[in-house]
Amino acid sequence: MILDEISVQDFGVYAGCQQAELTPQPGRPVILFGGMNGGGKTTLLDAIQLALYGPRARTSNRGRGAYHDYLRACIHRGSDPGEGAGIRLRWRRWQEGEAHHYELSRQWRVGIKGIEESFEVRKDGLPDDLLTQHWPETIAGYLPERLAHLFFFDGEQIKDLAEGQHAAAIIGSAIDGLLGTDLVERLGNDLRVFERGVRAEQHAREQDNEAAQALRAAEAQLKQLQDQLDAAALEEGAAVNASNQLAAGLQAAKDAFTAAGGDLYQRREALEQRRAELRQRRQATEDALRALIAGPLPLGLVDGLLEELADRAAHETGIRQARLLAEVLDQRDAALLDHLANLADDGAGTLIEHVRSHLAQDRRERAGLAQEPLLLDADDQLAARIGHLRGQVLPEAQSQAGGLRRTLAQVQAELEGVEGELDQVPSAEHIAAAQRALEQAQAAFDAKQHALEQLRRHRADLQRRQGDLETRIERLARATLDDGLSVDHRRRMLRHSAKVRDTLTELRRRVIARHADRIEALILECFQRLLHKPGLAHRLRIDPDSYRITLIGGDGHPLPFDRLSAGERQLLATAMLWGLARASGRPIPTIIDTPLGRLDSSHRRNLVDRYFPAASHQVILLSTDQELVGPYHEQLAPYVARHYLLAHDSRRAVTSITEGYFAEYEAAS
Repeated sequence: MILDEISVQDFGVYAGCQQAELTPQPGRPVILFGGMNGGGKTTLLDAIQLALYGPRARTSNRGRGAYHDYLRACIHRGSDPGEGAGIRLRWRRWQEGEAHHYELSRQWRVGIKGIEESFEVRKDGLPDDLLTQHWPETIAGYLPERLAHLFFFDGEQIKDLAEGQHAAAIIGSAIDGLLGTDLVERLGNDLRVFERGVRAEQHAREQDNEAAQALRAAEAQLKQLQDQLDAAALEEGAAVNASNQLAAGLQAAKDAFTAAGGDLYQRREALEQRRAELRQRRQATEDALRALIAGPLPLGLVDGLLEELADRAAHETGIRQARLLAEVLDQRDAALLDHLANLADDGAGTLIEHVRSHLAQDRRERAGLAQEPLLLDADDQLAARIGHLRGQVLPEAQSQAGGLRRTLAQVQAELEGVEGELDQVPSAEHIAAAQRALEQAQAAFDAKQHALEQLRRHRADLQRRQGDLETRIERLARATLDDGLSVDHRRRMLRHSAKVRDTLTELRRRVIARHADRIEALILECFQRLLHKPGLAHRLRIDPDSYRITLIGGDGHPLPFDRLSAGERQLLATAMLWGLARASGRPIPTIIDTPLGRLDSSHRRNLVDRYFPAASHQVILLSTDQELVGPYHEQLAPYVARHYLLAHDSRRAVTSITEGYFAEYEAAS
C-alpha cells in the first residue's frame, strides 16, 4: 500500500482545500511535515484514519462521543456548515502482481435533519458501487482498525507503552489482532451471553430457590458494575482530554519562562558559586606566578650576562691557580739552585748561572696569566652554581610560569563567560510573572494527573470486581445447573458451552504460544537495532496469558524495566510497534505524529538513523520545530522525498499546507 495524496476541505484547522502529495521516491521513503503544536499535525493523521475507517476510526479527540457529533465538530469554524467538509485519499496497492489505484472520498454537511454524510470509492479511476457498499469489510480484510495503531501512532501511544501502564493491553490487542485470537475471545463472550440467555429462560420456568436468587442478584450487580464502568470510562476520557490541554498549557508556560530568561535565573546561584570559585582560582594562580617572579625567574632575562659571568668566574679560577703555581716554582727553583751550589766545585759557577737563567726565563713565561687582575675575586664554585641556575632552575621556573599563564588565561576566559551569563540573568521582578504562570500551570497539570490516576485506579478496581462477580456468577450458574434445569437439552447446552469456552481459552493460549517466538524475536531484533547498547538485552519473552514483556539481560537474569532509562523505555516501546508491524506481514505505510518529543539526543539519533528510514516503504513524519531540526534533519534529509510545512495563522485559526520546511532548515531540504 502506498498513499499518493491527501486532500482536505474545511476540515479541522484547514480552511479551504489543502492537499499534499505523499508518493515516496526510490531510496527516499520519508515524507516530512513540519508544524507547531496546535498547527494541524494530529488533524492530518485523523483525516487519513477517518477516510479509511469512518465511524470506526480511532481519532485523537473523539472519545466516546457520537460519530455525527464528531463530524460536526470537524467542520472548520470559519466555513459554512451547510457546505460542510470533506476528505479525499488516493492510494494504491498491488494485487496478483498488478497495481490498482483507489480514491476514497468522504464528505459531510449539516442538513435539515442533521449531519448528512456521503462516501464513495473509485477504483482505477471509475466509481465502484460494490466497494463503496462493502468498504468496511474490504478494509477490515486488508488492514483491520484493531491493527491500525501499529502503523498510525503518536508520541502518547509510545509514552503509554514506555510507562508500562497500558503496555500489556496494547500488546495484547495487537497480538490478538495479528493472530485472530480476538475472534476466539469474542466467541467465548458470545457463548457467555448464550448461557445467560439459557439460564434466564430456565429461571422463568423454575421455582425460586436460594441459588437462583443469588444468581439473579449477582447478575443485577454485574449490570450495575457495567454501568459504573461505562461512566468511569467516559469520565476518564474527559480527564485525558483535559490533561492534554493542561499539558499544552504547561509547555507554553515553560516556553514563556525560558524566553524570559527563566533557565538562567534558576542557574543564578550555581553561576555565582562558579564565579567565586573561578576568582579564587585566578587569585591562587596569580599568587603562584608572583612567587615565581619574586624568585629566580627574572634572571632568565639576562641569560647572556649570566653566561659571561660564568666564563669570567672560570677564568679567574685559572688566574688564581697560575699565581699559586708561580709561587711553587719560585720555591722549587731556589731550592734546586741551592742544592746545585752545595754539590758543585769552584769551576761550576758558569753552569749554575746558566741553570738559574733558564729557570728564571721559564718562570717569566709561565707568569703571564698570573699577572692578570681579579675583577670578581669570587668563590671557585660560582661558575658551577651559575651553570646549575641556567641548566635546571631557570628552565623549570620558566616552564611553571608558562603553565600558570595558560591556566590564568583559561580561568579568565571561563570567568568572563560566567560573568556574561550572570549579566543576562533577569531580575526577580522581571521573571516573577512567568514563574508564577509556570508554577500555576505545573500545579494544575499535576492535580489533573493525580485525579486521572485516581480515576484509573477506580476503574481498575471496578474491572477487578467485575471479574470476581463474573466468576461468582459462573460458579452459581454451575451450582444451579443440576438443580435448576428441568430440561435435559438445556443442561447439555450449558455444560457443552462451558467446555467449549474452556477449549477456546486453551486454543487461544496455544496459538499465542506457538507464534510468540517469532514475535519476540522480531521485537528484540528491532530493539537491538535501535539501542546503542547492543549487549543490554539478550532475550525477550511475552507471557501468553498476561501479555507482559520480560527482558533478559546478557547475564541471563531478568532485566527490570525500572533499570532502563526513560529513553531506553521509549526505544523499547517503538521496537514493540515496529516488531508487531513487521510480524503482521502487511506492507502498510507508517505514520508517526511527534516522533521525538520525549527522547534525549543520543536516542533521537538512533531513531533518525536506524528506524525512520527503515520503518516501512513509506514513512510519514509529523514533526514540531523542536524535533526533526538541526543535525537530526540533516541526518534524515537523504531519505526525505518531500517536505511540507503546516503554516498556522493563530489570529485566524487557519492552517495551510505549503511545500518546504521550517525556514532555518529549508536550505537543507
